Amino acid sequence: MNNFIFNEQPGRTAIISGKEFLFFSGYSYLGMQQVPEFIELVKEGIDKYGWLFPSSRISNTRLQLYNECETLLSTITGMEDTVLASSGFLAGQLATTLWKDELINLYPSHPAIYGNNNGSNDHTPKKFAVDSVNMLTADITDLSLISSGENEKIIIVDDSHGIGLIGKNGEGISGNFPKHMNIEYLLSYSLSKAWNIQGGAVSCSRKIADDLRLLPAYTAATAPSPAMLHAFLKGQHLYQQQREKLQKNTSYFHSLIQHIKQVSYHPQLPVVILPSTINEYKLHQKNIIISSFAYPDPAGTKHHRIVLNALHNFQDLEYLAACLHEIFVD
Repeated sequence: MNNFIFNEQPGRTAIISGKEFLFFSGYSYLGMQQVPEFIELVKEGIDKYGWLFPSSRISNTRLQLYNECETLLSTITGMEDTVLASSGFLAGQLATTLWKDELINLYPSHPAIYGNNNGSNDHTPKKFAVDSVNMLTADITDLSLISSGENEKIIIVDDSHGIGLIGKNGEGISGNFPKHMNIEYLLSYSLSKAWNIQGGAVSCSRKIADDLRLLPAYTAATAPSPAMLHAFLKGQHLYQQQREKLQKNTSYFHSLIQHIKQVSYHPQLPVVILPSTINEYKLHQKNIIISSFAYPDPAGTKHHRIVLNALHNFQDLEYLAACLHEIFVD
């Protein structure tokens, strides 16, 4: 099937060639791009800060806003300190830079947190990197298996698809960190998936944060848009509101499809995995767009996923569930 080309941002629905489709793709989980109060906060931020502050974080001219945002992210994740980056990918690279040649990547690992190690690690402490969520299988990584044992470890976790979603307050996988005195955690993540902010961050100990702030990837990079971070700081109540809507949507949709054996999902994630053999055009014919593409190899097998967001209503979910029952059960 051809790719879908949009002339405007999709949300609950998407318009293609003048025709409206229900949109169950993308990763704007909380749908903040279509929350009027949030949009007003972004405009307020533009009026106050402009849409960009093109200056190094170590310049003699600095914005207090960035420090305030890092403090809030540290509070949300329960970590000592946080370092902002211009993207989630850069945040992952920043988190791994100090141990690039010693790092062992576990499955799953996003390319942002790849190390240069060939699989052996003779160093103490051991250094590992892993994703918190496998978006190809809709699974949450069991960190207890990685953190077990008495040896000292450094564990870098990419929480781009957990932060803002998992946990009562959107603290992400950090709420599931096994507490061991011999483990040092670094949490890297994108701000875009749930929070709809172009940027990324690494939350970690204060000592490691100080080391990261000496690296060129921090000192020479432009920080995220201050207007968006203003909306992030002032809009926490809106994130909570949207998170609760998404949790209700997720729970309701799972209840509608629980007897379809061909699909799989995790109760905490707004993603449903469809079999690779499904013909996604059958859903397209019913005015439904899902996520359907080969990854990470563009020439490989397609992964078919339904991605829910907070903008969907129960009628949307009931219609989609009915279509799936027709395809798989009837």
